[in-house]
Amino acid sequence: MKVPMPNMREQLRVIHERATQAAIEQLNANLNAPVLPGLTDLNEADYSRAHLLMQGQGWQAPDADIVAAYFRHFQSHFSEYNTDKKLSVLLGLSSDRRVREFKSGAKKVPYDVWRKFLILTGRAPQDVIPVLAFMA
Repeated sequence: MKVPMPNMREQLRVIHERATQAAIEQLNANLNAPVLPGLTDLNEADYSRAHLLMQGQGWQAPDADIVAAYFRHFQSHFSEYNTDKKLSVLLGLSSDRRVREFKSGAKKVPYDVWRKFLILTGRAPQDVIPVLAFMA
């Protein structure tokens, strides 16, 4: 008995299609995220908004006060991320020390870490990158 199998290129295309459909479902689910109250311990108008821009559009690393306030605010609403260790895992960082360095201003938050946090908190839309071609 012979079972016909699609070639590798076709298999990869099916995998890509399923992953894309799962991503679309997640994007739609994201639209139903709860709306939480804003910051109360920091006046954002006192700071530049360049930390909300995309790279190549004038993005600048956020001021330590912004980082600390955003992280505290997030952690106060999500008990599963209420420690710097838990937050560091969520952000894909190697240690909670890095989170503390960002909060204190000892280190600037890299764009990719900050962008992920902005997306997680609904302050920036999800990045979607176009596929230009399927090349195997």
